[in-house]
This record gives sequence, structure tokens and C-alpha cells, in this order.
Amino acid sequence: MSKQEQAAGEFYIGWLPDAPHGIAKHIRKVVIALAVLVVTGGTVLALLQKKFSTANFEFGQLTAIKGVYYEFPVPSLKVLSSRDAFGRSTYVTIPLVGYGKFGAEGLIRELEQERNTSLQEKLVTFKGTLLYSDGKALLQIDRNDSPLVAIANASKKDLATDTEELGTMQLNGEVLDPKCYFGVMKPGHGKPHRDCATRCIAGGISPVFWVRNTKGGSDYYLILDENGEKMNAALKDHIGEPLSLYARAVRFNDWIVLYTDKKSIKTSSKLSWFKSPDQTISCAR
Repeated sequence: MSKQEQAAGEFYIGWLPDAPHGIAKHIRKVVIALAVLVVTGGTVLALLQKKFSTANFEFGQLTAIKGVYYEFPVPSLKVLSSRDAFGRSTYVTIPLVGYGKFGAEGLIRELEQERNTSLQEKLVTFKGTLLYSDGKALLQIDRNDSPLVAIANASKKDLATDTEELGTMQLNGEVLDPKCYFGVMKPGHGKPHRDCATRCIAGGISPVFWVRNTKGGSDYYLILDENGEKMNAALKDHIGEPLSLYARAVRFNDWIVLYTDKKSIKTSSKLSWFKSPDQTISCAR
């Protein structure tokens, strides 16, 4: 009897100490194949998972930040970052947000009334909780933390605002709630984030437009209407979905502001997010 004929006639009996040679050989092949499949599948799934966010929210830790306060384009502090060997200054802009799902404007007005002065273009020290990620930082100020530490007059050098008209842009990206995205939530964008972001933006937190550039990095823009007013109400139905946006772009210090209108905002495909915004810049209006 040949080996093939012998293997075909083999029968597995559970109480025997060893399985027949042909059946044992077949089982070994199946087990090895399944092991390779499990390892390969696990590796592929791991590679497809999104990386953990590097966003930070310094919960319970208060930091005092001194800078020139500006209401426009969003409530923020212009903070001295460094000076080079020639005495030239570098500044960063830190937008302010309120506690919970609220913007900072209401608290700022209360503090101005208490001190009977305007904070606009004053050198102000605020105490609050830092949020930061991907080169951007925000400061949460809370009434319970007595956030206004000091007010002084700013120098002419500190008051200088670096602005530049960048022309018009056609950008593809997503409307974000910056407070959650830059620190409080992980992840802070997409459909899982939509409900939370909708409430934050409805509460007055200024939305940010996130664009994935061709280098695999991220670009962030502030969004205002064509008159420089907030667009929170107009954007609340577009949060967390792919959008195409046509806007006039102006750089304010280290942020770029997009001036647009509701008619210039369209839903788009995620495939279009990888189109470089540099290819769609036209002459300034």
C-alpha cells in the first residue's frame, strides 16, 4: 500500500496518545499557517491605527503668562518668545479660552469692569491652565483661579503687529474646536469629537480650520467672516466633516486668519485633503 493510500485510510481516534502521521502533518501545516496569519494581521492592524495624540492639558497646574492682550482676531496674548543676538524679538500668540465649553470673552469683560479699564493692547499677566500641541498653545482662564494677575502699559515695540496679506486660498480640511484638539481630548477631531466640539464652539470658543499639508504635517487657521466677525454659528453644522473652503488669508503674527463666508464653505472628500494649499493661492483681493 502506497503512502497516499495509507494516509487516505487514516482515522483519528481521540483516546490514542498520537494522531496518525498524515493527520498530524496536516494539522501542523494548518497551525503554522494560522500563526503566520495572526501575526501578520495583528501587525497590519497595529500599523493602521492612529498614533496617540501628543496634545497636553496641564490639568490642576496654573501658569502665569505675560503678554500684550488683543481682542482681534481672537482674545489672545502676544508673548515674547526669544531675542536673537541682534536684539530682534520673536513672539508667539496664545489664544485664550474660558473654563468648560465657553470662550474667554465674557470673563474678559467682567475683569475689565472690575478694574475699570480696557485690557486691549495692555501688557497683561494672566494665570491659567496651558494646553498645547503641534507648535500651538492656548491658555484656559477661570474665574475661580483669580486669573488677572497684573496690568501694565506695553512698549511700542511690543505693540507692533506683524501682518501680511497672503491672497486667496482654496483649502480642504476640517473645522476643529481648538480647546479639545490641542489638549483636552484625544482624539479631538472627526465624528467622535463632533458633539463635544459643537457645544464648545456654540459656547464661544473660536473654531480652527485644520489642513493636512503635502508633507504629512498639519496647518492651522483661524476662521472669521468677510467682515472679521466670528463664524461660530455658521460653522456649527460643519464640524468634524471634510470641507472645502475658499477664503482671503491674512497672517497675524504666527497665526493665519481666513476671511470667508458661508457660501464659500462646501462639503468635500477626504481624498482632497492632500492637495497642497500652495497650489491654490491667487492674487490678493
